Amino acid sequence: MEWASLVGTGLGAVLGVGATLVGEHVRRRHTARDTGLQDRRNLYADCLVAFRTAHEAMRSAADEDHPDAQLRAARIRQAFLDSGCDGARERLALTAPREVTSAIDAAYVTLRGIREVLASGATVPTPEYQAARQAHRETTDAARAVLRRDLGAPPD
Repeated sequence: MEWASLVGTGLGAVLGVGATLVGEHVRRRHTARDTGLQDRRNLYADCLVAFRTAHEAMRSAADEDHPDAQLRAARIRQAFLDSGCDGARERLALTAPREVTSAIDAAYVTLRGIREVLASGATVPTPEYQAARQAHRETTDAARAVLRRDLGAPPD
């Protein structure tokens, strides 16, 4: 009789420890998944915010008084560089799925298009800037849709 209760106690302990380990493993997986999702969300938001910062800084630089066109173009290009959009894009590209990277790259290309239009002398009211801005708006909206889908957010 002593052996039976000893075996029962041992079996109960093994089952209890096993159930605890399985529960801990499941909890750890959920935590890792949630942390990964939050990391991606932060990367995506940082990239879009950097793009927005670049755009606003370039517009602001374009509106400033400059003694010559070369200085204006240099100031606009420097505003683009200082925005951090290159670094944000690269950080995202390291971990994001191909579809996300492609969408962000498309938005980045159109942002560079705005840079070149402004650096060439266009101002905000000109048709050249408005066309470049519309192209960037469309690619950024498309990128947001891809990012939301990747994050599991409901569609707009």
